[in-house]
Amino acid sequence: MIAQHELWQGLNWISVDQPDTHDFNQLRETYQIKKKYIGYMRDIRERARFDYDTETGCSLLIFRSVNHGEDGLDSGEYLETVPFCMIIKGQNLITVTHPRNAYVSELLKDVIKDVKTEAKEPTDTLMMIAFNLIFRLNEDYLDRIDEMNKAREALETFQKRPSNKQITQLSNLDKRLVYLKTAANNNVIAIRQVQVMSDADDDPLTLSDTEMQHLKDLRVEVEQGREMANIAAEIVEQVVSSYSNILDNSLNNTMRLLTVWSLALAIPPIFSSFWGMNMPLPMDKQPWGWVVSIIISVIPIGLLLWYLKKHHDI
Repeated sequence: MIAQHELWQGLNWISVDQPDTHDFNQLRETYQIKKKYIGYMRDIRERARFDYDTETGCSLLIFRSVNHGEDGLDSGEYLETVPFCMIIKGQNLITVTHPRNAYVSELLKDVIKDVKTEAKEPTDTLMMIAFNLIFRLNEDYLDRIDEMNKAREALETFQKRPSNKQITQLSNLDKRLVYLKTAANNNVIAIRQVQVMSDADDDPLTLSDTEMQHLKDLRVEVEQGREMANIAAEIVEQVVSSYSNILDNSLNNTMRLLTVWSLALAIPPIFSSFWGMNMPLPMDKQPWGWVVSIIISVIPIGLLLWYLKKHHDI
């Protein structure tokens, strides 16, 4: 669905929410958006990027936003982040959202509302609006990382050894952090691309001093989000390593215990087999002879356990 909103000083915001083929065709015909840009918008797995077309004066910025919607395309897949696409062409700001990040349109409305509240006659450019929106989208990364840190802290409070449920939860958390860390790194690359294309006089993209200052501040924020994602991922990796060490140690203890008892329980058959042979043996005619055989079997077992206990093998 395509909706147009008038801003100020002739600027317009065109919101494209949950687009279909008809909407993409309309974008190409009405705003002369290049086919490759349409392809970027369609791809739910598109990485963060910035591209500027000198021929049409069209800027494309894709930022990986946190998924607040449904799960991934497959039942066993979860998309931690989804691409949010912004195109600035002339007086128009075009945004494209998917079902999993439809909240971004409401977030942009809040940004525009704040701008109008601060000044009766706003002078913010479309690029500054885009930067302010990314500031807020980056805050979602910090919030999501805080949620994951709380989940990780809960998984660290296991008793003697983690349960299968805890192991599964930790594995999922590790996988989600890999996706989040990769997306945060790509976002930093995209913001750097904007800066590289605009920091010299002969660069194709021209930004005002105010826009450049906003861009520098934004780069600091997205780099902070990336560092926090990296730290969270490293801590989870350490917890995974701790889980593995605990499980290995538990397995070793179990195998040691089984080995000791298999040795201990192998002794009685040795003595009982003698009394079961068809040959004369001491006390085989006595009614209490079987008690003696049990005692003879128990003594070596006791000595074996005492020896292993003394040498800290059990």
